[in-house]
Amino acid sequence: MLEFTLNSTMKEVETRYPFARAMLHAKFHVGGCASCGFEPTETIEQVAQKHSKDAAAMVQELNSAIADLLSAEIDADAASMLLKDENVLVVDVREGWEFEICRLGNKPVLLTEKTMPLVFEQGQKAKAVLVYCHHGVRSLNAALYMRQNGLPNAVSLKGGIDRYAQRIDPSLARY
Repeated sequence: MLEFTLNSTMKEVETRYPFARAMLHAKFHVGGCASCGFEPTETIEQVAQKHSKDAAAMVQELNSAIADLLSAEIDADAASMLLKDENVLVVDVREGWEFEICRLGNKPVLLTEKTMPLVFEQGQKAKAVLVYCHHGVRSLNAALYMRQNGLPNAVSLKGGIDRYAQRIDPSLARY
C-alpha cells in the first residue's frame, strides 16, 4: 500500500480515503468548515501550515486510518469461508425490504435501532462480525463504526451481497 506523505495532495487523500475530511476535521479541525477548509491541490504539509497543525501527525493519522479501512473489508471468497463458521455474527445493514429479497448465512441479524444492542453484545463474543449490504458502501460505514465502538473484529463484505451472488452463490436473488 502506498502511504500518504507530506507531499500528498488533498485530492489524492480524499480519492484514496473517502472518510478523510471527516477524520481530519474531528482530529485536527481541518477541512470541515469554511474557516478550516483546503483546496484539492494543496498538500498535507501546506494544509497543516495554513492551519497551524502538526503535518507529521496528520500524515500518521491518515495512514493509520487508511490501513484500518483496508483491513475492514473482505472479499466474497473470504466471506464465504467466514459464513461456514458458527461463531461468526452476520449483520445485514440493508433496508427491511432488501432483507426480504435475499440474505446471507443461516441467521443474519438485520441491524435496526432495536437490534443494535444485541449486535454489539453478540459481536463481542463472536470470532468475527461480518457486515454486508447491497454493494458494500453502507456495510463499510457500519463496520468502521463498529470497529471504533468496541467491535474490532467487524469486517465489511466488499461489493456487498450483489458481488457475493455473482462470485459465490448465483442462487441469491439480485436486484
